[in-house]
Amino acid sequence: MKGSTIAMLGIAAAAVFGATSATASADPVADKSRVVNTEDGWELRISKTAEDVQRVPNLAATPFTREGFVTLSAATDISGEGREAVNSGTLQLGYQIGCQADVSNGLSLGISAAIGPNAMVTVAPSPGLAVGGSALALPNMSTTIKPGTITSITLGTKALAESHGSISVDQVQIKIDACAGAVSLRSFAIVSTSTATADNSVAVYGDPIWL
Repeated sequence: MKGSTIAMLGIAAAAVFGATSATASADPVADKSRVVNTEDGWELRISKTAEDVQRVPNLAATPFTREGFVTLSAATDISGEGREAVNSGTLQLGYQIGCQADVSNGLSLGISAAIGPNAMVTVAPSPGLAVGGSALALPNMSTTIKPGTITSITLGTKALAESHGSISVDQVQIKIDACAGAVSLRSFAIVSTSTATADNSVAVYGDPIWL
């Protein structure tokens, strides 16, 4: 029994390794948008656009790592004749990530950005931290995902100073370790507003896609 179990694990690892060594592939994902009228008279519009997920073979060539590059934008507009002023608003952009079968005590999400021609930087924990020039460094995140659960990561948060706001990321690396089996991604964009009498949040989600 023990020998057959080892053999089965070897076959599974070989199958997954074959997937990781495949050539890169990219999938565009459909745009999504919603418009909601709030109880206090405002119209909130939220959209998720220009999403593209590019799968690449992981550099370590391990059978339990998925790697890809994501491009994604979110935008929001606040309009209408609200009865009270909007005191604050926030736009968020990110991904929900699901792992089918965890093979360790967790899974790591590595996100980094190039600073200059020869340097790499990984920072935590503040999304949108500026590091020299006009470069933007996104956080290195670590979390634990067990089989059948979903974890959310935020790629950017924007405080709204006007009636319009947007967030865009382009070719951001996502690397997921210690996952044997399918890894699924679902993007999200959320706008939240607050007035003296009401708090409102409106979310839009992309179609699920495999990494």
